Amino acid sequence: MKKRNESMLTDYMDGFEEKTVNYSNYEVSFRRWLVAQIDAGNMSYQEARERFSLSRFEYKKIIKRWQERYSDEIHISLQMMSAKERTDHKALEKRIRELEKQLERAQMKNVALNTMIDIAENDYKLEIRKKSGPKQ
Repeated sequence: MKKRNESMLTDYMDGFEEKTVNYSNYEVSFRRWLVAQIDAGNMSYQEARERFSLSRFEYKKIIKRWQERYSDEIHISLQMMSAKERTDHKALEKRIRELEKQLERAQMKNVALNTMIDIAENDYKLEIRKKSGPKQ
C-alpha cells in the first residue's frame, strides 16, 4: 500500500515540475526595464510572468529581489532629468489635462445631442436618425 501511495504522489507531482532557470542570465538592462514597467503600473507581476515565462512558483520573489536592487536607480535617473526635459514633461502633462477636459466636454455634448434627438423622435414623431441598410 505504501508503494502505491508513493507512486501516486510521484505521478501527481510530475505535472508540477518545472525546469530550473538561472535568473542571473537575464541582462541587467532587462531587469531594470521590467522593474520600471511594474513600478509604473504598466505591467503586473502576473503579466510579467506570462510574457517572459518566469517560474510560476518564484516569479514574485524574483521580481521583488530585482525591485530591491534596481528601483532606487530608476528613481534617481528620473530626478536627474535636465531642466528642458522637466519643462517639456510638464508641458506634455498640461496638454494631456487639456485634452482630457476637451474629451469630457465632447462626451457630454454627445449625450446631450442624443437626448435631444430621442426627445424629438418620441414627442414629435420625427425620424432623425438614419436607418441602417442599403436603402433608406
